[in-house]
Amino acid sequence: MKKGIENINLVLTEWNPIGVPDYIATEEYKSYIPLILQSIENRQELMNCLEDILINKIEIDYDPTNEEHSEDLQQVCDKLIQVYQKAKRD
Repeated sequence: MKKGIENINLVLTEWNPIGVPDYIATEEYKSYIPLILQSIENRQELMNCLEDILINKIEIDYDPTNEEHSEDLQQVCDKLIQVYQKAKRD
């Protein structure tokens, strides 16, 4: 599962919702991985988790009714699920 965690971190680094430099982004979001792993088996729970991270932890301006915000988060959610499922198979 170590590779899965690394890949989850890569997805978060690529997403980089606060726009920090890449060398910082690789460390910036690691603390959210345990939260993500708790909900990654259920897509809706993962979406809720990611929204909570954005709104309550990172405290950025995220609006779930904004189509662009929602689509971006759905893409991140799908990528996280994909890398997690791949890691479980490997």
